[in-house]
Amino acid sequence: MSSEWKSFREKGRIVERIFTQKHLTNAVESNNFQDYNEHWDVQGDLDGRTLKFDVKGLKKTNRWDANTQDNNAWVEGTNVHGRPGWIKGKADYIVFERNDYWLVVNREELFKFIWSQLESRGFPKGKEIYHIYDRSRWGKKDKITLVPYTDIEKLKDIKKLNK
Repeated sequence: MSSEWKSFREKGRIVERIFTQKHLTNAVESNNFQDYNEHWDVQGDLDGRTLKFDVKGLKKTNRWDANTQDNNAWVEGTNVHGRPGWIKGKADYIVFERNDYWLVVNREELFKFIWSQLESRGFPKGKEIYHIYDRSRWGKKDKITLVPYTDIEKLKDIKKLNK
């Protein structure tokens, strides 16, 4: 594991723990298999239900950007190894860190919404909203889509939680 990946992973675990400590009870962290293959970070109780969550920290639009942004989410359809990405995982909810709150979104509803957006546009390729972006020229097999938070927040099964 490269030192860059290890650092990225450690930062991710910190974000996961902050969310977990504030909002979940009876929490259990995923093991490496569950994290990488089933795409969930923590299982715990929220609002009387035991659920699995995949927690996403703030992201940059471009890797080389100096700062993170809070306008759009990168959604992973296929991971860098060419396997199903986190939107197709076993998490019940995706938790997006926002600047001022946590946005908890039903994973299945989000997947169906993004698929319909891509399908209605003819699955365009590129680094724009509702386009499929890949990094195959750098030897990566991932396919990701940029989705505005304003659209995600219109979904039915979402919840905003205090940071």
